[in-house]
Amino acid sequence: MRRGSLILVLLGVLASMGAQFRTTNFLVDAPTPQIAQQIGQYAEQYRRDRAIAWLGREMPTWPQPCPLHVQINMEGPSGATSFHFGQGQVLSMKMEIQGPLDRLLASVLPHEITHTVFAYYFRQPVPRWADEGGSVLSEDELERDRHDKLTRSILNQGRQIPLRRLLSLKEYPREVMCLYAQGFSMSDYLVKRSDRHTFLAFIAQGMQSGWDGAAQSYYGHRSVEELEEAWLKHLRDTKLQPDILLAKEQGKTPGMQTGRNIVRLTAPPVQPLDPSPVVRGQMANNDQVGQRFATPSTNPDSGWQPVYPIPADPVRSAPLPAAVPTQQAPIPVRLGTPQFGPVSNQVPAGASPVGFPQQ
Repeated sequence: MRRGSLILVLLGVLASMGAQFRTTNFLVDAPTPQIAQQIGQYAEQYRRDRAIAWLGREMPTWPQPCPLHVQINMEGPSGATSFHFGQGQVLSMKMEIQGPLDRLLASVLPHEITHTVFAYYFRQPVPRWADEGGSVLSEDELERDRHDKLTRSILNQGRQIPLRRLLSLKEYPREVMCLYAQGFSMSDYLVKRSDRHTFLAFIAQGMQSGWDGAAQSYYGHRSVEELEEAWLKHLRDTKLQPDILLAKEQGKTPGMQTGRNIVRLTAPPVQPLDPSPVVRGQMANNDQVGQRFATPSTNPDSGWQPVYPIPADPVRSAPLPAAVPTQQAPIPVRLGTPQFGPVSNQVPAGASPVGFPQQ
């Protein structure tokens, strides 16, 4: 009896130790050998693909593999990537991700990998809005769509960060959700107006000599305020029409810097918006707290998003290999005349984008 109990204890200890898998650029620590290998292979693929997309070439092999710690659970997906900059280069980095496996592979991992591409390109901390906004561009359609909806909701409520202040932020503000949403929206707008190379050049000049000059050089606007008005006009002009929304229905933390060390967290560390709170889970470390954001405006005069009913999006994930276990229940299908539930413009609660931790 004692021997059997001892064996069970030993098995439990061994299971809790997890497994490691080494790739060319990552040292993955995960609960099982299969998950460790899968995360490692995806990480290398994202590293290659994101570098080619942003830089036009692959990054050279890192001098030492990046530690990548993985926790699989049913909590809101989140991640953190820390960098140590010095001597005009990235001296070291480490990455941590946690949440359901499918969401880690579809959104959290590519988001964190994009941080490493920006760090390699700039060799210094990147402006908060661009680092997070550009990284959200690497996430799946489900998450990008959520960020777009949140941006329009923030604008409807008049809670946006003025663009001149947003561009100049070197630390994460109290309105961190606004930074994530507006950073994504502005990054998406600028990339679509030009390309990724132009976007990176705009960031580089803005960091070096000021944002007015960068806006003039790369986008033809005389000032940041003129660029902001063009962005807002774009959002007004691109409101989804009801038939497009119906077709879609039938058919997606920041860090804290000390000296030369900078941490990029996909889970915001402060409460950005105050009334009518919805608690969104826990952070990547014990020093952080749950997040809240307000109910979107239903004002019919709002100019940033449609005023007609928007059915809540069903929870969907990007297609993944068969080896990845699904975390979601089947979506029920009803034949006959379409019927919709209560109208809601809030971000659906079934899945949460990176940077928007959920309970």
